[in-house]
Amino acid sequence: CLLLALWLWSPGWYAKQPVIWLFAAVALGYLMPKWLLRRKAAQRRNQAEEELPLLVDLFGLLQGSGQGVDQSLQLISTDFQRVLPVLSRELELANRLYASGRTRDQAFTRMSEMFRSSNLADLTALLVQIDKHGGAVQEPLREFGQRLREQRRMLMKETIGKVTVKMTGVMILTLLPALMVVTAGPGFIALMRSLGGMK
Repeated sequence: CLLLALWLWSPGWYAKQPVIWLFAAVALGYLMPKWLLRRKAAQRRNQAEEELPLLVDLFGLLQGSGQGVDQSLQLISTDFQRVLPVLSRELELANRLYASGRTRDQAFTRMSEMFRSSNLADLTALLVQIDKHGGAVQEPLREFGQRLREQRRMLMKETIGKVTVKMTGVMILTLLPALMVVTAGPGFIALMRSLGGMK
């Protein structure tokens, strides 16, 4: 398609050096889908990391209201798709895998490996432990949610620190000339007037 578009757009250029244009079109056509998919995957990973604290809070809330693990995961995957667009779909797929006979560990490990998230892997291990051994869930989930919020707070502080450093260069380039004009301008004007009066 790129080769055809290139030939239609500029047949003269293509006729002069067809081998170079052919190589460029094939290379770009081969690499562009990979770049687009890699970017889309990174966006989905970031969105899943942003949705994770809300997922933990919702799961803890449903567990506190007396729902079981299966019921909580089913409710989150079906009723909260607008709030958690990425993780609700992944939970729905994990629930299907679990219903088809896979273990809870196998169903959720796939999700944590796909997103390459250590936090999601920790949540998966917690869910598997709850499913195997039972016990009180709300306290571990509350601590896990607090840890996620603390990590997010530290990440925001780090981002703000980077923005501050970047803004220093911008301020030097934009504000320093204006500051020089404001502070040194009256002195230059007075100097020019005095030199003009000497003539």
